[in-house]
Amino acid sequence: MEAALDRVYRLLLTYPKEAWTQKDLAARAGCSRGYVSRVVDDLVTSGVLTRPYKNRTVLLGPAKLLTLWASRRTLPAPVHVATDLGAADVEARLLENPGTALTLFRAAWHRTKFMATSGVEAYVRQEDLERVADCLGERSAEPTSVVLYPSQGPEFEGVERIDGRPLVSVPQNVVDLMAVGGQGPRVALHLAHAYDLWEA
Repeated sequence: MEAALDRVYRLLLTYPKEAWTQKDLAARAGCSRGYVSRVVDDLVTSGVLTRPYKNRTVLLGPAKLLTLWASRRTLPAPVHVATDLGAADVEARLLENPGTALTLFRAAWHRTKFMATSGVEAYVRQEDLERVADCLGERSAEPTSVVLYPSQGPEFEGVERIDGRPLVSVPQNVVDLMAVGGQGPRVALHLAHAYDLWEA
């Protein structure tokens, strides 16, 4: 189960212009108002949020919060799928399955055309993971070019469609790339700059 703090961070970043009440933030994140109050106080103190209106908080700039979230983010254990399908065919099959969204390098490629990739990484709802993996190929104990991450749903907050493909929200994409390591932070920074999520 994803931590409440991750859900709060995701909401603040996915809807950066929202003036949140703690009540609304707690309800959307599925946690107590007391917990949200402590998180908001910490973020106000650290300069991530401000309180320009009575009982409302606003994100000052996403860069600090992206960094905070990425520093604590751990991707769920992946399911590797061995397949003879090409990336376009894998994407087409994913499109046939609701409850999927591209992430990591594949999603970033569709958004910015930076660092082409032959791999496909996607979130799949936990309850559909086995069925979706089977429609793509066979599970593999070894790393493959098709990687599925189980989701209980929060990663689908703010999903957008580009050329008909469901992609995780830009903040989710950036944080996943930063958390995965390797070339991920480089692609994340490019994506964050392209979407004005990083100060120049």
